[in-house]
Amino acid sequence: MRLRRAARPPSRAAITSVRFRPARLGLRLLVAAHLAILTVASAGWALADTAHTMGRADTTDAAQAGAAAAASPVTTPPMGWASWNTFAAQINYNVIKAQTDAMVSSGMKDAGYQYVNIDEGWWQGTRDGSGNITVDTNEWPGGMKAIADYIHSKGLKAGIYTDAGRDGCGYYYPTGRPAAPGSGSEGHYDQDFLAFSQWGFDFVKVDWCGGNAEGLDSQRTYQAISDAIGRATAQTGRPMVLSVCNWGNQSPWNWAPAMSTMWRTSGDIIYWGQSASMDRVLANFDSAQHPSAQSPGRYNDPDMLIVGMPSFTAAQNRTHMGLWAISGAPLLAGNNLATMSAETRAILTNREVLAVDQDALGRQGVKVAEDQTGRQVYSKVLSGTGRRAVLLLNRTTSAASITARWSDLGLTGAATVRNLWTATDAGTFTGSYTVTVPAREAVLITVTGTTGTPSPTPSATPTATPTPTPTTGAGAIKSVSSGRCLDVSGASQTNGSAAQIWDCNGQANQQWTPTASGELRVYGGKCLDVSNRATANRSPVVIWDCNGQNNQQWRFNSDGTITAVGANKCLDVPDNASANGTKLVIWDCNGGANQRWTRT
Repeated sequence: MRLRRAARPPSRAAITSVRFRPARLGLRLLVAAHLAILTVASAGWALADTAHTMGRADTTDAAQAGAAAAASPVTTPPMGWASWNTFAAQINYNVIKAQTDAMVSSGMKDAGYQYVNIDEGWWQGTRDGSGNITVDTNEWPGGMKAIADYIHSKGLKAGIYTDAGRDGCGYYYPTGRPAAPGSGSEGHYDQDFLAFSQWGFDFVKVDWCGGNAEGLDSQRTYQAISDAIGRATAQTGRPMVLSVCNWGNQSPWNWAPAMSTMWRTSGDIIYWGQSASMDRVLANFDSAQHPSAQSPGRYNDPDMLIVGMPSFTAAQNRTHMGLWAISGAPLLAGNNLATMSAETRAILTNREVLAVDQDALGRQGVKVAEDQTGRQVYSKVLSGTGRRAVLLLNRTTSAASITARWSDLGLTGAATVRNLWTATDAGTFTGSYTVTVPAREAVLITVTGTTGTPSPTPSATPTATPTPTPTTGAGAIKSVSSGRCLDVSGASQTNGSAAQIWDCNGQANQQWTPTASGELRVYGGKCLDVSNRATANRSPVVIWDCNGQNNQQWRFNSDGTITAVGANKCLDVPDNASANGTKLVIWDCNGGANQRWTRT
């Protein structure tokens, strides 16, 4: 949330307030605690992990490399409603109560929406002599616990908001209230997050207006906040979803998965006083394309929904919803639930579209084809066998035919197609499906068929004749161009962890075992994987549970290149980079030094 900066007010307004004294609670062990300590198999592993992380100059992977990581309280993208897009700072108990009631009566709760999130404006930065947050009881009768209790009484979960800095967004960008100095939690992390948990909140969004103005380090700051949430949970037994909202600054997709459930990847999708914009929707969608960071309980966040906001058409609402669903993004509605139309309600509660977003695999859809500029095909692998969600997006200014090819989706033969917005079966098709997509809109379908090998993509230059993958024991794989080794980022064993180059050190996260079936195994049960079975240049390479699919099959070639069988592209150090932590991709095979590797 960022708008025009206001002048600092000379003093705080006096305000009627209520104080909440933290109850004295015994510390107890919690299975669902916010911080989960990773179990280390042996002292040798612990020492190896420590050695691997010592002395790194960059901080990209530091949060992943420690012995402790934040456990997400959820396993699917959070769904709910947030107050900011419609009400900005003009909120109080009655506003939130009305939206809570509407979430239930509209059928959104039954469709899976859970969270009622109170955004900026609930607090003007006031504290008592002991530093405890105080609020205006004329606006919040009974304090914040009372509204959390009401939300819970409807079978829903409650969310609250603060800033990482001393002064929050309500100070720098006042919207409907006086500027609020002191409306951030810096210096009070343990105190504030314990209060939020004791009041009954299940979700906390932490903004970055103060952090940005003060020049704080995002990763260190949000790690401190995550740790404070963990300590609060240990006392109260209430886990809280942490939503990192630093607008994509300092690349949170590289470190936030180790400490939070969701992280913003861009600026706001709509600013106070502006109209909904498809350009902004597409820009936020594009900024959130970090599929290797996403896994169950960890989500790229392109911001709250503007479905149903004034000036957006039904077609735009469907396109917007489809983009978020194919991304597996959090779905936090921002419209006025109490006054929305039946058409908007139907879009927000479409069960088949929601199922795509909420799929248990937790994968983010990726672009697999763009035959002509602006005519794009995105594919998301769904749980089950041979199931894909496919979004055909027309960014151009005229209607266009767009084709989804089964080979791009990792399917073969005949497959059935279903249109999720019309809830109709289009039929069974062999090889591909073509549909006309209106200008600046998208069509969302599911395709169910037989998993197969994608058609080879021609290389820019001829590829050397491959040789069978060797079946020797575990060893390092060294990049010819950089002299560094194929490495799992942060020594992580989590699905979706990025493959990268790093100084060769002989540790377990650099020990790769080729198998007769073409796998490159690490840690015994994880395989080098082209994320989401993608075939496009610059598709990320990660590790994933070995599953026998062709995006986990690799071929060692006589010229030293390693071919991803499913995509027919080579393992590549992008842009001939040589720095530690450079993330690996696939690219058209060209025999360059950045595509050649040696076994050691």
